[in-house]
Amino acid sequence: MLALSGENAFKVRAYQRGARVVMDLGEDLAAKLEDGSITEVEGIGRTLATQIAELMSTGTSAVRDQLRSQHPPGVIELARVRGLTIKRIRALHGIGSVAELREACLAGQVRTLRGFGVKTEESLLKAIERAAQPREPKRLLLPDAQALATRIANGLRGSVATEVQIAGAVRRAEETIAQLELVVATDDVEGLWQRVARLPWVTRVERERSTARLSQGIALVLHVTSEARLGQTLLLATGPDGHVQALQARGLAGLSASEEPSESALYERLGVPWVPPELRGSRDDLDPRGYADLLTSESIVGMVHCHTDYSDGRNTIEEMARAAEALGMQYITITDHSPTAHYARGVTLDRLKEQWDEIASVQERVGVRILRGTESDILVDGALDYPDDVLERFDVVIASIHARNKLDRAQMTERLTRAMGLPIFKIWGHALGRILLSRDPIDCDVPAVLDVLARSRGAIEVNGDPHRLDLPPLWIPHARERGIQFVVSVDAHSTKGLGVLPIGVQQARRGGLRRHEVLNTLPAAEFAARVRPV
Repeated sequence: MLALSGENAFKVRAYQRGARVVMDLGEDLAAKLEDGSITEVEGIGRTLATQIAELMSTGTSAVRDQLRSQHPPGVIELARVRGLTIKRIRALHGIGSVAELREACLAGQVRTLRGFGVKTEESLLKAIERAAQPREPKRLLLPDAQALATRIANGLRGSVATEVQIAGAVRRAEETIAQLELVVATDDVEGLWQRVARLPWVTRVERERSTARLSQGIALVLHVTSEARLGQTLLLATGPDGHVQALQARGLAGLSASEEPSESALYERLGVPWVPPELRGSRDDLDPRGYADLLTSESIVGMVHCHTDYSDGRNTIEEMARAAEALGMQYITITDHSPTAHYARGVTLDRLKEQWDEIASVQERVGVRILRGTESDILVDGALDYPDDVLERFDVVIASIHARNKLDRAQMTERLTRAMGLPIFKIWGHALGRILLSRDPIDCDVPAVLDVLARSRGAIEVNGDPHRLDLPPLWIPHARERGIQFVVSVDAHSTKGLGVLPIGVQQARRGGLRRHEVLNTLPAAEFAARVRPV
């Protein structure tokens, strides 16, 4: 109701998070209210604690009652249907539940109302059906999960644990995380669980399952072990099952009973190189050649795909260049949006000259090389935004889809194959257009697009934006087999955004990328020559 009333988004999120915390606290809620420790739980401040106390003692809330008086009956249930705003709910004239709305749509009654129509009615029906499906478990983006796991590990390390290691999907750097897993070496198991219960992120402990619930809505799983078995426990807890089974098939049948303080010692016993966690379970794990040439963050010498305040970035060209230089980079590509991206203040032709003049001016004051580029929209017919004679004058062209993402498979494949087949060198930007936890990938024949790109001139980016991480690691080996080169990009819209590079590198490693397959490991002059459009 706060959201529907137009309240501050931070306040809305605070209440949403507080609701998850209350659900996870369960029977512990009353005790924490009584002893005043409720505000020590992460996500519960004084305002929420007051609301919780009122609800617990009276069964109602003055704030809630006031909000209810401002809205029609059934507004909360109806607002959960995607596409229904407060204005539309008021226009429904007495429909007070999703079931009533569904019946009205099926009867063709909604289309007759002012502000609605046949397409809106059809969209509402689809939204109702989607809402009826079971909700997927809560997941966190990788960097959020990494930061939380690190904070929890630091909270345990030293006090009740001699060693704490992050394991599971976070260690494997999967894009989204459903639970955190830690391997904890300790001689004080009782003290460990008492300490876990006091952590500010923990809302409930389920010791019999070696699990705790976190205020972020996901579980924390602890693998408690001894120092002598740390390596064995870490390997098993990192997984995945397929990788562990492959090791067992190679002769480590007694893995679950092994006593090794070091993971690498277990691999050595098998006569195979230690496998980086990002590669475990992939097609490239247990490669007898080893992984000495696997891409690392230190291998990257250029920041690719950077936006400035000429489009939807927050910082100036000079601020972005100096930030890249401070990170030890040799070059940075300024790739603001093209004119068709109106929502992102795409750079028009008249402003493009102004930008190029500013790049030239800034270049005289900084040591990092600035390459002038564009993130050119792939138009619906497969053409690139900007005239050909302008595209040819950029130092680098990133070609991306930002609109019409819902074309059918055949249309999207035709659109992309035409774009990837263009004779200029282009970098296929955030290839499948997904937004993690929000938007599905576009529907296209990926192998067909890769075939065209392999015959043309171009590369693919592994986009380090934690919301994208696109091209998905699943498809990287298919591109490698076709000899297609890559860049690991940051898609940065601020100087802070440059910091996502390690996340992009982790995804590249999950796809098995080696240093020689990534163009922005090359020195500035060689990189510029390789990506030059013509």
